[in-house]
Amino acid sequence: MKHKQNCIYFISDRPCLYHKKDNNITCDSCKYYKPINKKILIIKLSALGDVVRTTSILKPLKNKYKNSKIIWLTEDDACDILKNNPYVSEIIPYSKAFELYNSNFDILINLDLDIHALRITKNIFAKEKYGFYLDEKENIICSNKAAEEWFDLSHNDVLKKRNKKTYQKYIMEILGFKNLNPLNYPIIINLTNEEKKFAKNFAKKFFISKNDFVVGINLGGGDKWKKKEYPVEQTAELIKLIVNSFPQIAGFIVHSKRDIKVLLFGGKKEEERNKKIVSLVNNPKLIDTGCDNTLREFFSLIDLCDVLITSDTLALHIALALKKKVVALFGPTSPNEIEMYGLGEKIVSPKKCVVCYKRDCNVKPDCMQSISPKIIYNKIYKFLSL
Repeated sequence: MKHKQNCIYFISDRPCLYHKKDNNITCDSCKYYKPINKKILIIKLSALGDVVRTTSILKPLKNKYKNSKIIWLTEDDACDILKNNPYVSEIIPYSKAFELYNSNFDILINLDLDIHALRITKNIFAKEKYGFYLDEKENIICSNKAAEEWFDLSHNDVLKKRNKKTYQKYIMEILGFKNLNPLNYPIIINLTNEEKKFAKNFAKKFFISKNDFVVGINLGGGDKWKKKEYPVEQTAELIKLIVNSFPQIAGFIVHSKRDIKVLLFGGKKEEERNKKIVSLVNNPKLIDTGCDNTLREFFSLIDLCDVLITSDTLALHIALALKKKVVALFGPTSPNEIEMYGLGEKIVSPKKCVVCYKRDCNVKPDCMQSISPKIIYNKIYKFLSL
């Protein structure tokens, strides 16, 4: 039997999906045969939020290269982000990057300035290269003017503050895509049926109905960016404003079966923070989602929300991918780099020193402390229609 190994559906160690559906289908007579016209490697290792928003390049790539095979190399803990993505043929964890050495691709796309990502580019052959790669002397080469501009931004905080382009705009220009409407290149996260079931069971456990208005709160800063964190006491004050919004909105008494529920999100490092918030609020409408969920479970629970209030973190990009309304808070990082896809509001700290990209500072009150809970609540006010 002759196997058409250049078919986009061919798998090296098992039958393809069409043979699985019908054992009578073989390569010899298969009507679904599609030869690969472009073999593309994307390298984007980290951070998690950056890997998520970089998925916005997938749809334009597939539109341009119809029968392309896209392989994505990323950090081991980021692989789940790409799970169930219809545009990605293969996900390779960084721990197995050696499998790619001396491989040939039609197109290499490296959008990562991490030195580990750059060094990998030296071991891969490609007819076309986009983004960043190393030359023989290990100097970083930028593929075009847009890549040069992003490289400059990455090494100059003053330029970062002045920048008006979104990350998505930059990476599209690096790939040669111009004048694309952001709505045409969304961030892509596809939940599986099992993940949707997980969220449904969580909702049932905590008496969250389809009629409820669900507000997510994700205002921690994570490990690396503590200054993105919104203060505990102000977070508690914000939640109290939200849970006390009913039964009166905008001065009108509301007669509705719809109720407000607030889901509190956080990672492993924010467990104590969230416990304190729950204690300060002391209201059954506030539900702690826990800090030990898997990455995909975290995505599933965000999908329960009608609106998410978040700092500039992973959850922001996940919510946008899931088409949720978002209110995003910005202090040390650039609000201009964030593409909101028409789904929400940005709140930028009134401090003059914002977009400093400092991970620590001694300014009191700092940028995030200077955003009042009332301002945030007023931003989500319009989402609280019943």
